[in-house]
Amino acid sequence: MIILVDDTFIDRHKYQDVNYLKDAKYSDVCTIYTIVKTIDLAPLVKQLPSCQLFCNHKTLQLYNTEGKALNIEDNSKNREALINIVTQLNLPRVEFSRGLETNYESKKIDKDLFYSNLKPLLDHFIINNFVEPKILFWGESFKEKERLFFIQKMMIEIRISDLENFKTNSVIKEGLDILYPHLTNEQAIDRWVNNQLDKNQIVQEINNQIE
Repeated sequence: MIILVDDTFIDRHKYQDVNYLKDAKYSDVCTIYTIVKTIDLAPLVKQLPSCQLFCNHKTLQLYNTEGKALNIEDNSKNREALINIVTQLNLPRVEFSRGLETNYESKKIDKDLFYSNLKPLLDHFIINNFVEPKILFWGESFKEKERLFFIQKMMIEIRISDLENFKTNSVIKEGLDILYPHLTNEQAIDRWVNNQLDKNQIVQEINNQIE
């Protein structure tokens, strides 16, 4: 199950088509909480052990039993308590908000992008019976975009690292595994050294490989 907690969801239809989430096909795998009262938190927490991905609006607004918005202090306290439980249970979590810088490593994403890729995420879950959060960040073509992401990270490390440290740099090694699967890390780096390539030439070679 995927749990989605978004106090702004009621207006989401103004920006994107989310009517599909009402279909049993999707509601069976994705539970949506929108106007969350403090009395709703306990039932929500009881669902967490069966949750495979928890997604929350970064500035989630909670409400009291009368439906009035909690003040800033009480809201922050209750929201953080919920997030702490999710963290303690070691559940995968994605945080979204309008204008939030999308970053896969920190699991933060712009809200519009989140909802654009939510349906492909759910379709993948329904078909394959496991959640692939990368789809939220890179869409259905996440494998190729993920590949480019790690290669670009490797090129940044190459530019800022000394050549003699390449073999112990985990980011460079991860990129080499993707870019040169037929070579060991040592073989790929030794080839650069033996051909006396400088950093600019190494980066150019990598760019030629991914074009």
